[in-house]
Amino acid sequence: MNMAVVSLIALAAAIVLGFVKKVNVGIVAIAMAYLIGIVYGIGAGKITGGFSSSMAMTMIGVMYLFAIVSGNGTLELLAKKITGLAGNRRYLLYVAVYAIGAILSGVGPGAIPTLAIVPVLAIPVALKAGINPILLSLIGQMGAQCVRMCPITPEAVVVAGLMTEQGLDGNTLPAMWSMWATELVMIACAFIYFKGWKFDKPLATAAGQGLEEKFSGRQILSLAGLGLMILCVVVFELNVGLISLVIGCGLILLGCADEKKVVRDLPWNTILLVLGVGVLMNIVKLSGGVDLLAESITRISSERTISPMVCGAAGVMSFFASGLGVVFPTLIPTVGKIAAGMPGVGPAELMASVVIGGTVAGFTPISTAGALILAGVSQFPEVEETYSQNKMFVQLFVFSIICMLIGVAMAALGVYRVICG
Repeated sequence: MNMAVVSLIALAAAIVLGFVKKVNVGIVAIAMAYLIGIVYGIGAGKITGGFSSSMAMTMIGVMYLFAIVSGNGTLELLAKKITGLAGNRRYLLYVAVYAIGAILSGVGPGAIPTLAIVPVLAIPVALKAGINPILLSLIGQMGAQCVRMCPITPEAVVVAGLMTEQGLDGNTLPAMWSMWATELVMIACAFIYFKGWKFDKPLATAAGQGLEEKFSGRQILSLAGLGLMILCVVVFELNVGLISLVIGCGLILLGCADEKKVVRDLPWNTILLVLGVGVLMNIVKLSGGVDLLAESITRISSERTISPMVCGAAGVMSFFASGLGVVFPTLIPTVGKIAAGMPGVGPAELMASVVIGGTVAGFTPISTAGALILAGVSQFPEVEETYSQNKMFVQLFVFSIICMLIGVAMAALGVYRVICG
């Protein structure tokens, strides 16, 4: 059987087996990747090449700092104060976290580092307020995604360059407005999917707590470290994982936490899950599985259907690869030729479709956005029964598919064509 087909079947089987048998999907994925490698003669070096060191550094770094700031009670008290200020108006927390994500992303660093920052703030607030932590984190991350095509972000610069290389207009603002419209629909769907009107705690429990309680010296240092991490990422564009490790190391040396406990509390099971699935994803890419899926979508496109088809292809590719690193550089260079062969289709519309498809499908637990939510919630063992790892894995995967379908539907309805003019 064709290796591309086999790898796709193995990917689906790993997810199903992990969920049904309640074992780590990452371990199953690595095992399947190696078996495929043996059968089809793929060397161990290529198989382990799918183990993403950058993803590992991002997750370990952010979660290390998260464990310090959470372990000494800083985030719990901060969450108390934020939820206390919101009082009985807990719906305001959705708006506040969305605004935080949009502001942090839009001032320059873009969505990628902000996606890592938002769960650190959103998850403890959500748990303290009785809100679904996955939903609140997603809303914050969608705020970050809304403005990723703001002209000053690194993502927008890359996309603009890919457009101008084809002799096309590199203006990314139409894509940003298209993204914004899409994300608003996604937020509404997320609210319904995760039942955002339901709270885990009664209103009296969430209101007015922590306003009089003061931060200790260690907690003030921890807050300063968290603020410094955000400053370094947003203003100086430093790597979020590495700078988190540096700041976390400093906090440990200052006595803000017990390092042994911090390392023990890292969600290693979740980290292994994400990185292990990445190993199998690499086999899918090497075998041509991504191309097989994408080509099967675009092969049947026409002038009327090309925009939703491109959006769908970008979304499918985004399940397996980075939007900025793979999807955009692969698909955006084709929009000029496609548009030239289809007079009724504009390159800006196709560019927006690629960007949106390659972005909104990125909430899978095997991507940075979804992985950090999964790891962040897993650091709170008291909610393990309510938010089990395998349950969250499936929820995030299903929601990513829903998001991709929303983008495809809006492209089919001509929304991006109208916005991009």
